[in-house]
Amino acid sequence: MLQNDAVRTLQYDSEIRVAQQSSNTEPRVYDSHVSITSQPRPAPEVPRIPLPITTVTGSRTFIPLAGYDCLADLPSVHIEQTFELNDSLTAVSSENRYVIRSPLGDAIFAASESSTEKNRLVWGAGRPFQMHLLDKTHQEALVFRKKLALGSFCCRPKNLEIWIPPGNVLGRVVQSPTFMKPVFYIEDGNTNDPVFCVEGPSNSGFCCFCLPKESFFRIHSGGDMRASIDHKWVNSKSQYTTNIYFKDSKLTAKERALILGAAFLLEYMYFQTRF
Repeated sequence: MLQNDAVRTLQYDSEIRVAQQSSNTEPRVYDSHVSITSQPRPAPEVPRIPLPITTVTGSRTFIPLAGYDCLADLPSVHIEQTFELNDSLTAVSSENRYVIRSPLGDAIFAASESSTEKNRLVWGAGRPFQMHLLDKTHQEALVFRKKLALGSFCCRPKNLEIWIPPGNVLGRVVQSPTFMKPVFYIEDGNTNDPVFCVEGPSNSGFCCFCLPKESFFRIHSGGDMRASIDHKWVNSKSQYTTNIYFKDSKLTAKERALILGAAFLLEYMYFQTRF
């Protein structure tokens, strides 16, 4: 599926702008008597553009406060990868692009990978990267950060951090070393306590790496099924999609955002072509 111009523009706007550095000029010196009437304060942060008000089926009106709040009350989300023409024409793959959609097909986020050409060529899907998710207002809602880790080696746990602007850790997804089936833990960013356990299929082969293209992952806590992630072929779109189903309607927007981060880690570890 090729990107249309609207999605392309939305995704390219997601690159992080580097803040301008302060000048090295000397501070202003006053040679006359000056009365200080108030203490200097840092410049206020630019407020976020408010997200559109959402009317949830069942009568209530929902006002999202943060970028990931639009995940609240959704029964599922679907991650579709978009492809560039140069991927099939060159040896080096381009940075991945995704669209996260609601069950009705509406685009919730546009996800844009940021990585170097060298890392994509040498390390393949095990490369380090940052994934920037933009909401409908073209503002950054979430950032996923993954360090270098090759999926075929269990000696080094793979993990992915979920960040929210302006630079707070929402949580992280950490692999648990196992040879029977893939197991991951989703941890809270403040307490580092495990919130969910993610378990994959048992027919994963050596080192929990060789998963079939169509795979199912259970997400549970306290023995109760809370959500699920599956990767399957969709005939109507002629492509694989990663689908998240929120079994528990009481999941908070933060918990859903953490599960979304887990889905992206699984996508790179098991369903990319190299490593």
